[in-house]
Amino acid sequence: MDVVDLSMLDLPTLARQAGDTRTRAVDLFAGWGGFTAGATAAGVNVVWAANHWRLAVEAHAQNHPDTAHSCQDLSADTDFSRLPDFDLLLASPACQGHSQAAQPSRARSDRARRHHDKLRATALAVIGCADLCEPKAIVVENVLDFRRWRLYPGWCDMLREIGYTIQELVVRASHLDVPQRRDRLFVVATKRGEAIQLPKREEPPIGPCIDWDDPEPWWYPVRDATEAVKGRIAKGRRRCGTRFLSQHVTGHPGVHLDEPMRTITTKDQWIAVDGRYYRPLTVREYARGMGFADDYGWPPSASRKQCIAGLGNAVPPPVAREVVTRVQEVM
Repeated sequence: MDVVDLSMLDLPTLARQAGDTRTRAVDLFAGWGGFTAGATAAGVNVVWAANHWRLAVEAHAQNHPDTAHSCQDLSADTDFSRLPDFDLLLASPACQGHSQAAQPSRARSDRARRHHDKLRATALAVIGCADLCEPKAIVVENVLDFRRWRLYPGWCDMLREIGYTIQELVVRASHLDVPQRRDRLFVVATKRGEAIQLPKREEPPIGPCIDWDDPEPWWYPVRDATEAVKGRIAKGRRRCGTRFLSQHVTGHPGVHLDEPMRTITTKDQWIAVDGRYYRPLTVREYARGMGFADDYGWPPSASRKQCIAGLGNAVPPPVAREVVTRVQEVM
């Protein structure tokens, strides 16, 4: 659907929320729900969330049943006037069109270029929503290359014209309680213009997130692996010992269990190595690497591939919690 349709909103849920005095937020491009999970942990009442992927909406609703949901594409001409009242706008527009990893795809054809142009343009929905609703604060998350978008300076200027002061924060997830060195850009826009400060905590290790004795995952003999996998595992052994993590990317050196893992993407690329055997990480281990609690779930119909894609695109909840907490202090 092209516009917000009140028939898609859970009106009984909105009625239950009517007497809630917490900061009210909406979550655009809500995905697997990491932004909402972090905001909720920061004491925010996320009253409405939207995403175009129905499975993501189902996952979000499963974990956030008191939030009203809409499954729809968001665009700059969406009728945001029909949203419930809110104070804080959270948004994670599509990052695929900005990431340098997508550059080869964009260069292949005009069709690929148009596809990525459309993904980049999802950020304009933030402007449309801000212009109409004028929340007290806005937090937008994306890859660092979001700033390389040719429309980014104008995008920021439009927010300034509406009356916001812009602050850019480059955040490493491992500095905020996530066992993953994941760098992301958070653009914070506030009416009062006060800058926020984030702490830099000791990096948590990935080791405790791995269930080495879990009987479910199937372990494979290293001797039966491809030569490329054998080479990466050998390199990891020299650096990390007998137990470590490795990623299916060229030249990966391995990750010590007493340090954070590297960026989790939407691809199923990570393995655990234990002596002469290795196995893929479980979906739960991926979720822990993103900072999701163990009681966070996903629909039974979701495949492993879909779960990892949803997690890889998510905002780590501890990062969202910290950013939203600081933003509330200046609202």
